[in-house]
Amino acid sequence: MKKTGAIAIIVSMWLAVTMAWAAQGTEKSEGTKGIKESSPITWNKYDDALKLAAKSKKPLLVDFYTDWCGFCKKMDKQTYIDPNIVKYINAHFVAVKLNAESKEALDLPEGPSSGAQVARSFGVRSYPQTWFLEPSGKKLGGQPGFMPPETFIHFLKYYGDGHYKKMSFQEYYDQANSKKN
Repeated sequence: MKKTGAIAIIVSMWLAVTMAWAAQGTEKSEGTKGIKESSPITWNKYDDALKLAAKSKKPLLVDFYTDWCGFCKKMDKQTYIDPNIVKYINAHFVAVKLNAESKEALDLPEGPSSGAQVARSFGVRSYPQTWFLEPSGKKLGGQPGFMPPETFIHFLKYYGDGHYKKMSFQEYYDQANSKKN
């Protein structure tokens, strides 16, 4: 009898934890959509952004995320709401927030695709991951992981101001930091 009671308690606890975890996952999924919709950054759908970038001659910033990624949410809550980051992205980039697991149809010049297929084509295997593209859609470079605003701004300026055409990121970073001292 004691053994059966212990098993029942363990099963009950496991069910409670599983249900809480499942509810948390649902909450996080809706939370990501809410951030995109309420964000001060103008986020675009990938296929629309390619057309807009070609027309505006602005480079693209592509934020690959997943609904379950904790560091993706941290990037949304700390970096993508920072006033300097928001202002710079909106002025210099066509911004894309792309769910790397999405099956939603995208109408790309090379044919139909999805967020998951685009992420695979970029070699994205960890999240968040930020990629920068020329207005033509040519891949310039990607940076994996969470970045606080004070780090992220260097990548934005490197690509957004066209420094990538003249020097490596390390040269740009060293030069930018030497001006501060």
